Parts: sequence; structure tokens; C-alpha cells
Amino acid sequence: MPKIIKNPEDRILQAARQRLLDKDLSSFSLRGIAADCGIAVGTIYNYFKDKESLMAAVMIQDWKDALETTRKELSQTQSLQEGLLHICRGIRNFCLRYQKVWSSYSAGGDFSMRYRKRHELLLSQITEMIKGLYERFDAPCEEHRSTLYAELIIAGAQHPEIREEEIIEIIV
Repeated sequence: MPKIIKNPEDRILQAARQRLLDKDLSSFSLRGIAADCGIAVGTIYNYFKDKESLMAAVMIQDWKDALETTRKELSQTQSLQEGLLHICRGIRNFCLRYQKVWSSYSAGGDFSMRYRKRHELLLSQITEMIKGLYERFDAPCEEHRSTLYAELIIAGAQHPEIREEEIIEIIV
């Protein structure tokens, strides 16, 4: 009789997240993650087609959590500047969390196309938050500017030496 594993996908994602964040990227292997979960490597393939899709699933889940947290903070913000600061901090926290992973990861194949698609999605999500913030505070913001501001926030989030307040000064 086959072994019944409770919440295998969640267990795999948790083990993968721990390896991504707590260990060297070279230790991120499907075999190692399977061992951490006490499952067969083949079980991972029931949920993820390869190591890259598992890594992406972990980061996407964390990105969704970061978006949700930022949106909650935005709903309680008292000013445009405070809202922009919440967006900057949310994006920066996410970027800093995975900076070690991105800097040590060498992708192959169709990485640039996947990266571009994910960047476009990220950009549109941040742009929508910025637009909503400007509308909420009745501040004018042309369509292309909100996209530009989103790109600026993304770029600034990847550079810890750039303070969030400096980014907001440019935007407002």
C-alpha cells in the first residue's frame, strides 16, 4: 500500500523555501528537498516539472503574500507619500529576501523570456497599486508616469543603499 503523505505540495514548498532562504543555492536540489520532506523525488515531479518551476512557485507564493500585506497597509495609509513608502518597503523586503538567490542563480534556456513575463506582471501589479493610491488621494498621475514610478520602485528596491524616501522624493 502506498504511503499517504498529508499536504505534500505544501511540505515541498516549505522545504524548498527553507533551502532557498537559509542555505546556499547549491544545496537547492530536488533530491535534497525530497529528503527534507521524507518523500520520493518522483512525488515532487507530480507537482513541479523541474527545479526552476519549484523555485518560481516558492517566490510567486511569497510575492503574493507581499502584495497582500502591501495592499492592507495601503488601505490604511493617510497620505500619498506614506502609501508610496509602503509600496517601496514591500517591494524592497521581497527583493532583499531573494537577493542572494538571484545573484547566485545562473539560468539557462528560456530564462530571459520567463523573466520578461514575470517582470511585466510585477510591473503591472505595482502600477495598479500606484494608480489606486493616486486616485484615492485625488492626485493627478498620467498613465505612463505610474508605470515609470513602478519601474523606479523596482529598480530602487534592488539597491539597499538607495533609501525609500529618496525614491519617493523623485516620484512626488
